[in-house]
Amino acid sequence: MSSNNPDAGASPVPSEGKQAEQKVMISSYTILIVITLLVGVATIALAQVLPGVTAASLSDILTSPISGFLDGIEVSLFLLLLGGCLGIVNRLGALDAGIAALVRALHGHETVLIAAIMAVFAVMGSTYGFCEETIPFYALLSATLFAAGFDTMVASATVLLGAGVGCLGSTVNPFAVGVAIDSLSSIGIEANQGIVIGLGLILTVVSYLIALFFILRYANRVRRDKGSTILSLQEQAAAEEAYGTGGGQTVETLEFTPKRKVALALFGLSFVVMICGFIPWEDFGVGVFTVGGVYDAASETWTTLPWSGLLTGNPIGEWYFNDASVWFFIMAIVIGVLGGLRENEIVDGFLDGAGDMIGVALMVGLSRAISILMGETGLDVVILDSASAALAGTSALVFGPLCYLVYLGLSVVITSTSALATISMPILGPLAANLGFPPEVIIAIFCAANGLANLFSPTAVFLPGLLLARVQYPTWLKWALVPILVIAVASVVITTGALLVL
Repeated sequence: MSSNNPDAGASPVPSEGKQAEQKVMISSYTILIVITLLVGVATIALAQVLPGVTAASLSDILTSPISGFLDGIEVSLFLLLLGGCLGIVNRLGALDAGIAALVRALHGHETVLIAAIMAVFAVMGSTYGFCEETIPFYALLSATLFAAGFDTMVASATVLLGAGVGCLGSTVNPFAVGVAIDSLSSIGIEANQGIVIGLGLILTVVSYLIALFFILRYANRVRRDKGSTILSLQEQAAAEEAYGTGGGQTVETLEFTPKRKVALALFGLSFVVMICGFIPWEDFGVGVFTVGGVYDAASETWTTLPWSGLLTGNPIGEWYFNDASVWFFIMAIVIGVLGGLRENEIVDGFLDGAGDMIGVALMVGLSRAISILMGETGLDVVILDSASAALAGTSALVFGPLCYLVYLGLSVVITSTSALATISMPILGPLAANLGFPPEVIIAIFCAANGLANLFSPTAVFLPGLLLARVQYPTWLKWALVPILVIAVASVVITTGALLVL
């Protein structure tokens, strides 16, 4: 979605300078390539002094990304098909129209709108990793909330913290939880998805309430007294020029047609089914999804498929990435047909959406190259043994906060959630297991720290959104510092408490 305001793409001179500065930052791809090279060189040096490490050859280093891509092909393919489905939804304009309809329905009750938008984004962030997709909504909410008497900082915080607390408390987010569980499973560590979902829900709800408190407190103060805004005079002038008139008209131009309603409902249903597919229902004593099936314990296969396994070959509750890929491929076609798209429009929409995911899919393979290279040379074992020895006997009260800080630092350098999960889980997962800590909590710590970094890191994806809202990066940091610190403390308390209890 793009703003109908002709000035929406413009930004004041300082913002353009910040945008230029953003462009010269090293990309995540380059960082991962550099790390891979450094790991390869490190193995050559360490092999001379550590008997457990084998020096990597040039071919080992150069072929490791390809090996990594092949190792993570199920995850990468799922991301492409999921992106294709989202591309068809975007081709129909269903997602933008749905948000716009919510804005219109709550006109005059903007504080309720703020809470509702944040809740929607939090749910999508927790289940899907909704982050980059929020950028168009900075302009939409800026126009609406500016006209209602707020400033564009309120709009920025609503979008960024809304999606951010969801990602922070990921439940079945395939980019975070899915890749993390897959990475642990590949080294023989199984995580209980039910526990992961429970911890994610607690983190999401607590962080959401904290963020909502700070946003509403600031929003009400600004509406009562315009002089209490944190925006500079230049930012206020830029916001007034972009959103001072016609803000409501931007919302009204988005029509929520019956076809868009059907498409959005089906897209939502797709996620509901996917979520149900990943939840291990039999662990909770729920057998409705395996009705009609005959399971052979000896071969560990279904000799007769249950009703819920007819499409993918596995019943709901036993899904993995291949099952989710089949499901979203089917739903992409269904949504396109029922949405009235022609065959070429469905194909083009699917390819556009899948194209947007190519970078993420490639990142999975590139990130796995590091762990593969470390595994082939034995460096991972040496690191784990050294870390285990250093942290032997460490209590949960020490391990929890330190692990959180480690992930927080890594998240600033490695911006891809799936890449960070792939790199770190094969190392910190066994380390936690050696210390007797459950893998589910390590996943929660990873999500919590990674999600927090996305709220302030200059390498995160929210800077284009701030530019649309006419909010400069330093101003955002000045406003968001306190809520971010409070959310961080709450996350550490929750995850450390989980280490003590589980």
